[in-house]
Amino acid sequence: MQKIIVQQSKTAMGLGVIAIEEIKKGETIEIVPLLLMPIAEFELIKKTKLYYYFFEYSNSHFAIALGYGSLYNHSYSPNSRYLYSYKNKQLIVKAIKDIEKGEEIFFNYNYYPDDDTPLEDWFQEKIDVR
Repeated sequence: MQKIIVQQSKTAMGLGVIAIEEIKKGETIEIVPLLLMPIAEFELIKKTKLYYYFFEYSNSHFAIALGYGSLYNHSYSPNSRYLYSYKNKQLIVKAIKDIEKGEEIFFNYNYYPDDDTPLEDWFQEKIDVR
């Protein structure tokens, strides 16, 4: 049974992923299929709304996360993180803290939970970067 839903975020613009049940530290929250796109198509995606939802994946591809993958919001003090399963072309979202029912689930868009590198300028205006 899925323990998450998508609804309006209370802390960021737009939608967010919310726990509908308690999630324990270390628990897998979601396994997200990835749609890989050749890096040569990156200039095309920059002209679409998908530009705000892509993941860096490899030197030859970027990825669009399916499922709820592209709807998780960013935080520099996240309660989850994502990991790549390159073999299965998936993103695995795992809790790095206990998450309460009703709490929004965040990960650090910089990949590492403790990486406080500033995000790109276009992004600063769109999110709460606590």
